[in-house]
Amino acid sequence: MSETSYYLTLGELTQSVRLSTETVITIVECGIVDPRGEQPQQWLFEPQMVTMVQRACRLQRDLELDWPAVALALELIEDLQQLREENQRLRQQLGTLMELDASN
Repeated sequence: MSETSYYLTLGELTQSVRLSTETVITIVECGIVDPRGEQPQQWLFEPQMVTMVQRACRLQRDLELDWPAVALALELIEDLQQLREENQRLRQQLGTLMELDASN
């Protein structure tokens, strides 16, 4: 069974999120999303990048941040989520170890 991948062009993305081409180019330059392709005319965006661009726009609008600050905020949010997941996993492992120790 083969897995089919779908990508959006720059034009499709700008229509989907209702942003100008220049704004999407700025978002890419700040590293918020990383499309495939070397030049804007060649860029292909994975579907989940639409959600990331929408999240970035909400942060930019609601907190009145510039795009580099939005990129940093998104990176920190991602780091926080990873730390929470790791903390949960470690708590589960600790609980298992404590149960094993108590049974010995």
